[in-house]
Amino acid sequence: MHPINIEIIFIMKKYMSTKVLLLIVLFINALVIISNFIYVTPSIVLKSEPFSKERTDDVEEIKALEAIVAKGWATGDARMMASAYTDDADYVTFNGEWLKGKQAIIDTHQSLFDGVLKGSSLADREIKAIRFLTENVALVHVTGSVKQKWREKPAKSRKSIQTLVAIKKDGIWKFATFHNTRVSRISLWDAIIMSFK
Repeated sequence: MHPINIEIIFIMKKYMSTKVLLLIVLFINALVIISNFIYVTPSIVLKSEPFSKERTDDVEEIKALEAIVAKGWATGDARMMASAYTDDADYVTFNGEWLKGKQAIIDTHQSLFDGVLKGSSLADREIKAIRFLTENVALVHVTGSVKQKWREKPAKSRKSIQTLVAIKKDGIWKFATFHNTRVSRISLWDAIIMSFK
């Protein structure tokens, strides 16, 4: 039970019967649940951009990098997954953890693959855009979700969008940065909590 509810119970218990108190607590909990399904931000539209027709070879190589990441994840092989990244890559996870370098990416993900994400895979992956900033630098946006082994479909709450920077060195593309963000609207309850923080 939420700490605020506990405080309310102690204060009100002095003045009300147990039945009335229980009804009030149930009513407050119902309001919290309902407010989680009322959104204060609009629906999120995930945009797409057409791929460059002049850079089809580079586009295919970057797509192949993304396929390596997905295969490494699906097989629980963090080393394979991280092979798509530069040795000094910056990798920011969905919860804000900043991993610095390929070895940190391997260590963190192998621990996850052997633990809470064992048997999971990347689902609904779609490269939304590849924009070439220079001859050897591309900005990449990818959407998708992590699907746990025991689920038929990934949970809606796991839908994410990633921003990556790919660089081409010695004729080979690798990801130099990765930043993961959940695709989620702000509920009325989230807005209320934010206003108190």
